[in-house]
Amino acid sequence: MSSLDPVAEQLRLNALHDLAILDTPPEPRFDRVTRLAAGLFNVPTALVTLIDGDRQWFKSTHGMDLTETRREDAICSHAIQLPPASVMVVPDASRDPRFADNPHVVGAGGVRFYAGAVLTTAAGHNLGTLCLIDTSPRYDFNEGDQARLRELADLVAEQLELSGERRAAEEEHRLLALAETVSHVGHWRWRLDTGAVIWSDEVYRIYGLDPATPLKRESWLGVAADEDRAEREAFIERVFKDGSSEEFETTIQRPDGTRRRVLVSGLRQVDKHGRAAAIFGVVQDVTERHQALEHLRRSEARYRLVANHMGDVVTRLKLDGRSSYISPAVTGLLGFTPEEMAGRPAQAFLHPDDQGELLNTFARLAGGERRAILQHRAMHKDGHEVWVETTFQTVLDPDGRPVEVIAVIRDVSERRRLEQDLREARDRAELASEAKSHFLANMSHELRTPLTSVIGFSTLLQAREGLGPVERRCADRINIAGKALLSVINDILDFSRLEAGGMALDIQPFEPRKLFGEAIEIILGQIEDKELWLSQDISPDLPEVLLGDGPRVRQVLLNLMGNAIKFTDQGGVTLGVTAKPRSGGEPGVLLRVTVTDTGVGIAPELAERLFERFIQADQTTTRRHGGSGLGLAISRQLIEMMDGRIGVSSVPGQGSTFWFEVPLPPG
Repeated sequence: MSSLDPVAEQLRLNALHDLAILDTPPEPRFDRVTRLAAGLFNVPTALVTLIDGDRQWFKSTHGMDLTETRREDAICSHAIQLPPASVMVVPDASRDPRFADNPHVVGAGGVRFYAGAVLTTAAGHNLGTLCLIDTSPRYDFNEGDQARLRELADLVAEQLELSGERRAAEEEHRLLALAETVSHVGHWRWRLDTGAVIWSDEVYRIYGLDPATPLKRESWLGVAADEDRAEREAFIERVFKDGSSEEFETTIQRPDGTRRRVLVSGLRQVDKHGRAAAIFGVVQDVTERHQALEHLRRSEARYRLVANHMGDVVTRLKLDGRSSYISPAVTGLLGFTPEEMAGRPAQAFLHPDDQGELLNTFARLAGGERRAILQHRAMHKDGHEVWVETTFQTVLDPDGRPVEVIAVIRDVSERRRLEQDLREARDRAELASEAKSHFLANMSHELRTPLTSVIGFSTLLQAREGLGPVERRCADRINIAGKALLSVINDILDFSRLEAGGMALDIQPFEPRKLFGEAIEIILGQIEDKELWLSQDISPDLPEVLLGDGPRVRQVLLNLMGNAIKFTDQGGVTLGVTAKPRSGGEPGVLLRVTVTDTGVGIAPELAERLFERFIQADQTTTRRHGGSGLGLAISRQLIEMMDGRIGVSSVPGQGSTFWFEVPLPPG
């Protein structure tokens, strides 16, 4: 194993690996050296060895059929630890304590004599050895022999470094050829004294010629399109005359008839006396770029043609707001000609109050925003205001940076007038609706007072004894009709207050179990009158006290239960109540209440509209059961005021489930 300093050993291994010679096939130049060394020093075995990290690898072997051995068994591993250009001689390895137990030494036929000259690079790194091996001890290997072995080792070291340099040069040439292929750039050189022309492979490819084609000065001119020959001759003259780098773009015609666009650059090279010796240059195939530019030019022409004939104004703006192009339509819009506006900042043609918003828009576009729409006032040449809508779109360069802005300006004066008319009509409608709501609220108050008296007196009349059947039936009908009318008036009053924004929640602690019990007591008589059953499924996890508008929760519940009883003739009604923790870790619970009936059910297309005002599932039920159609609309608005939700699911003929959810903090 190596006892070299770890840093020095790593540098040595780096130098060895940089040669890229490990595991390469045998080469005659190294085999000649080992064969010569074996004959010169009369030994059966001569080796060129290279010491890798954990192995000894043989670049050339004479008298031994191995490619590598373990480094820890290699005698050469000891030799490379000597100073550069050293020679290590071991007359009898079996008597040397360093190697006596080495597996290559032990036993008959093992290594006895060893002489190794270190292969040292110009930088002083010991890479391996040129070594001699004999199975018999030798004590006659003198200083002259060592010197000759040293000279042979120097030859091997030089060849190793030349191999590395040649491989590096080949790799550089390969990478250059690859770079030229990828970039479609080739290089060429024309010697003036001999007329010799050298092209890289990529130049042949660009010109569509076989690399075996003999080259001369006329070869370069021969591929020029007829119309460009004179320009090429002028290019050569300029390079000779000025000595500076010159370039020009030209068209070539390949032997197969295809034409390509190329960019040719050239530079005069001089000898040590300052005389022109050669011209060196590059050729780049720019056909695709030329086609793209031509396509862009045609697109630009089409763009201008469209812009010049469309009703909207099209303008190209620099990032500072100055115009580089304005379509002729601007004259019809603002009275200015494109020439009068060209080069002036866009804000110069805006109403003073709108200029700041335009400048802010340009700042955002310059900062990376891709699109913006702005409605603003432009100033006509005669001084009047013109409402316009401008759509801005940034144009990006290949690196994604904004370079200019395309703006399309549209006259929206008529649209603004129509929008203003619409707003005024809406305001008038809202005023009328508000007046209607106030009227209904006032009328409801006026009607409730006498109606309460009617209900009260009819109740007293019902309680009197001695009424005949006809009188009692009349009293019952008066009482029922009065209560129905009062319910409608109450709904109208609540809805009017909601529409007018006059209803606010009264948030107080309340006991939910008590609230649900009171609601059941209120509707129990209706349940019994219709001989329906009532089921309760109230969660045991329901908190004792919650914070909210308890009366409004009860109002919604009574509306849902009243509807369930009203539209159920057989079966019954189920009240379900659950309380789950609120999401997001907020305190309190999400209270969910469900009212399920076995009644007539609701068609799916009507269920979605039930919570709109004055809507009922079936007008026949209105005539049969009464009602204003406002109860569910009021319930929805109350629940939404509590930040909750309300909904329904139903199957016609099987029944419905109405539900609501409200988040309530702890009381």
